[in-house]
Parts: sequence; structure tokens; C-alpha cells
Amino acid sequence: MVRALYIALFSALIAFAAPAAVAEDYKALEWTDLLPEEDLKKMEALPEISHEGGEMAASSPLNQGYSNQDPAAAAWNEVLQSANVKAELNKKKVKVPGFIVPVEYDAEQNVTAFFLVPYFGACIHVPPPPPNQIIYVTNKQPIKADMIYSPFWISGTLTTDSMRHDLANSAYSMKADKIEEYVYE
Repeated sequence: MVRALYIALFSALIAFAAPAAVAEDYKALEWTDLLPEEDLKKMEALPEISHEGGEMAASSPLNQGYSNQDPAAAAWNEVLQSANVKAELNKKKVKVPGFIVPVEYDAEQNVTAFFLVPYFGACIHVPPPPPNQIIYVTNKQPIKADMIYSPFWISGTLTTDSMRHDLANSAYSMKADKIEEYVYE
């Protein structure tokens, strides 16, 4: 009888403690971890962008626009439009750092859905990153609109579900379990 009581007590403690341990079991990803190998290779092979004015800037593939005769411009276009995903990340618990671009608000103007992007200003001040470098996030925890200028760690279940919006398109989606200020680890 006592042994059965100990086993039941031990089982209850394990059941009680297990969710807390699982809740923290997120794999930290870098943005390049979202790129399939072929997209990563293409991105690494791209020529450097000149941010200087003058002839060099005019000859940049980005400034010339897409042309079938210009392989560099074609490569840029291909990378910037890629929605290729890593299927093995589907339904994985991950933690990704990034910046918030609001997509939906609640009645109190708190952000309830957003794009998570790798750098500040993406989708707003400059062309958006490739779809496979944008994550559409829905969250239970509303974020105050004035907090969007700070980086965050977003933890949750990542899926390969795409989302189309006027601001940008994402190749990944996530249901956020936890949103916390970014602290470099």
C-alpha cells in the first residue's frame, strides 16, 4: 500500500514538473537556419551591394532591375523572392530573435499579430526580406504598440504555413507561447 502511494506521488510530481521543463525546450534559431541549403548558398554567392553613389551604384544588380541577360540581377531577384522553406522545421518548438512589424491590433491598439523580421525597418522603410526570412506570428500576449522598436525573442511552434499581406509575404508562421525582450545570449 505504501509503495503504491509512493509511486502515485512520484508520478504526480513528474506530471506536474514535466510541462515546465517542456515549456522551456525551444531550439534557438538564427535567421540563416530558416534558409534551405540551396538558398543559403545562393545568398552567400551574391555580389556585394554598393551603397555609394556614382557609377558603382548604378551598375549594382539591385539598381539595374531584373534582366534575363544579367545573371547577378537574376540571382538577386531569385533570392529576394524565395519562399522555399526547411520542411524539417514544420511544427518545431523554436526561439527566434527579431523585430516586430505589426499586422493586426486589438481594440486597445495592442499588437496581436505581426511579422517577425531579422532587422529593424524591414517591410516598412525598405523592401521586405525574402518570404523565407519573415515569420507571421499570432500571439495571446498582446504587445504594446510603442514596444515595436525593440528586438524580442519569440518562442513558439513554427510551421511552414505561408501568409500573404499588403506589407509582405511570409513563408513561415508561428503561434507564440512566449514573447520576451531580446537579450544576447
